[in-house]
Amino acid sequence: MTSSLSDDSHLSRDYINVNVGKRVRMECELSNATISGNMKGLWLRLEDAEVFFYSTSRINSDQRFQIEQRPILHIINGTSSYEVMTYSLTIDDVRLSDDGTYSCQEDNRIVKLFVLNIVERPYFVTDESTTLLRTQIGKNVSIACEAHGKPSPFLRWIKKIDDDQPKTMINCTTTPTTCQLNLYHVNRWHNGIYECVATNTIGTIGRFYTLDVQFPPDVYSPKVKSFHSIDDTITFECSIDANPEPDIRWLHRFTNDMNQEVDLSHQFNQGFYNHNSRREGSLLSITKEKINATRWKTMLFIRRIPNHFFNSNFVCRATNRYGQDERSITVMQNHHHHVSKKHRHTTTTTSTVSTKMSTIFDLYGAYDEEKYQSSSTPHFLSQETIDTTSRSKRLSPYLFYSFIIGLYSFVQ
Repeated sequence: MTSSLSDDSHLSRDYINVNVGKRVRMECELSNATISGNMKGLWLRLEDAEVFFYSTSRINSDQRFQIEQRPILHIINGTSSYEVMTYSLTIDDVRLSDDGTYSCQEDNRIVKLFVLNIVERPYFVTDESTTLLRTQIGKNVSIACEAHGKPSPFLRWIKKIDDDQPKTMINCTTTPTTCQLNLYHVNRWHNGIYECVATNTIGTIGRFYTLDVQFPPDVYSPKVKSFHSIDDTITFECSIDANPEPDIRWLHRFTNDMNQEVDLSHQFNQGFYNHNSRREGSLLSITKEKINATRWKTMLFIRRIPNHFFNSNFVCRATNRYGQDERSITVMQNHHHHVSKKHRHTTTTTSTVSTKMSTIFDLYGAYDEEKYQSSSTPHFLSQETIDTTSRSKRLSPYLFYSFIIGLYSFVQ
């Protein structure tokens, strides 16, 4: 039914690219023989010799294929004319299976060929309901990304660092339709957003995955020892990396015995400390700031450090479900500066304040006098203060801290 294609260089060809789901129309002109009825138009696909229409009669039952045949008049040089027949095949909602070479014919004579190339934008095979992947440090993670399209898409993985840095390409294990991301022994630096990108000549698509690597706290402090003089103002700072969010606390420890430490954050939670500002008159204040999804910064502010704080430790501790970490800062006395301040305390102008402050600091050290010996000057204490100090031995560390802060604010 078709003529030989061995010598088809004289045949007219149209190359058509059409997206899946679109409509395509192929049109050719038939000779007067068709108009006179001596010959019939014919549409078929050469690859499988499937006939769609003979004249206007449907051969193929697929209703997406439609035929149109109508005469048109051609005018030559404005004086003469001749009539031809247009013979058009239309395909609605094009599918990949419609790909092929379509032949417009008069019976067995090929009039024109149409090479139909069906193309398709990439699409992901699976419909992921969630793209949040949570794992623990040290585990292996594999994420398979599968996409189809025509032409076959090129698949790759990239990781978004931040808005100021370009995305980073990541190697993956590939098959014709799959690119599997493999991360081994993941650590905190693997946290972030990963994107699977599928690209072909028709378009590009992407799917984002958030990798949430959870790990125990890692506490860092720039200081191990801090040298100061009496009445100095001190700020301690530490940073914490953790996931999930840790419980962050500041503690005061006079010895290495953890049972003898005082939870300063607990005191703040009871309302004894000012969290958001370093209010005048506050002996201690604690701040906490979230830097990013897995990093925090906390600061401990001490106004006018007393003598009893020297050779003691302030501990920054962070705890989550995966573990605990802490850093200790030892407060050391700068003896040279301390001497100059001691001389200043002997002046008439400051003697009253020094007496009151010494009383407060003696009370602070008195709540466990057997372990923590007071070094304040005894002759500053009145008999009433000595009685108060004696009673304070029976106070718990938490109540004693609150008592000291209240008395300090009263003195101010």
